Amino acid sequence: MGRIVVLTGFALLGFAIGFIIYLISPDIVNFLVQVLPMIFTKEMAGAFISGLAGAIIMVVSVIIWSYLSK
Repeated sequence: MGRIVVLTGFALLGFAIGFIIYLISPDIVNFLVQVLPMIFTKEMAGAFISGLAGAIIMVVSVIIWSYLSK
């Protein structure tokens, strides 16, 4: 596979997982807003959760990909 195809695939996977996590995480968002109201608004908490989920999925995907490509 080409480098562009692989990087695009990882980006789409990270986006999709982050999007899904954002949709199913209203309890976590409300918790963050209640615990740290000076730091997180509802939008910021949602963005933080989706970004964190996307980053974790991307790192795990790259580690698995690099291990399997040896």
